[in-house]
Amino acid sequence: MLVEWSKNMEIGVPFVDADHKVLINLLNQVDDCIAEQEESTVLSSVLESLIAYTEYHFAREEKLMELVGFSGFDEHKALHEKLFHKVRSIHHSFEADRESVSLEDVGSFLQSWLTQHILGEDVKYRDVCINNKDAAKEAGLVPFISSKDGNIPFNEWGLLRVLLVDDNPNFCKFISTILKAVGISNIEVTGSAENGLALLSRRPADVVLCDWIMDEMTGTEFAAKIEEMGLPSKVIMMTGYSIDELKSKSSETNISSYLEKPINAHDLLDTITRTAFND
Repeated sequence: MLVEWSKNMEIGVPFVDADHKVLINLLNQVDDCIAEQEESTVLSSVLESLIAYTEYHFAREEKLMELVGFSGFDEHKALHEKLFHKVRSIHHSFEADRESVSLEDVGSFLQSWLTQHILGEDVKYRDVCINNKDAAKEAGLVPFISSKDGNIPFNEWGLLRVLLVDDNPNFCKFISTILKAVGISNIEVTGSAENGLALLSRRPADVVLCDWIMDEMTGTEFAAKIEEMGLPSKVIMMTGYSIDELKSKSSETNISSYLEKPINAHDLLDTITRTAFND
């Protein structure tokens, strides 16, 4: 691992430490993708989601500092803005011309930024926040996404059963990290369509995230088999093709929603929200 979580990184505020673990997990996944020369859609998905989760974490952290009246709030918020601008700039450069960006330098920057920020800056507000449970609870409720009917409570996320069918281990790790970050812990993962059907026959999932290109059958055929089996599972199809192209090839099957790769965390969770909670 590029960065390994250790006790000396703990701030003592549960949601802050949980956020830091998610960010470190995503950072290590960026490093894995770079080291393994992973396909661009997977690396882009992880980078975009690292940025999105960083923005979310900063919002929760700033809310906490405001609630406790931390004297260094303005300085800390300015540092957040500077760091976020730098990370966003790196991502924009990567998307515009991937050959112009040194991925090794990106990994080194992300590593030093995250570890130095946690160990050097976040510890400064620890003493005034660590025993303020009411403030921590309120700041921890800042949502990652909001549905059209309001925020989705974490306890509702925890009720979902999700099956992920994709033969790319790095992509599966990325998806699982984001799902677990919002409280979805009931996740089964398989790289085989046939095994996915067997798992669903024993215990249907609420939502199935399925790749369109698989060895044993296409995602369209997979969704059709779920419909033939009479299962209640809702299928979200993931594809590297355009959604319009995929819809033209799968319009008559049991597909609730589509996600086009690269997939960022906001789109992933918004699609799951609309599919599972609002349909």
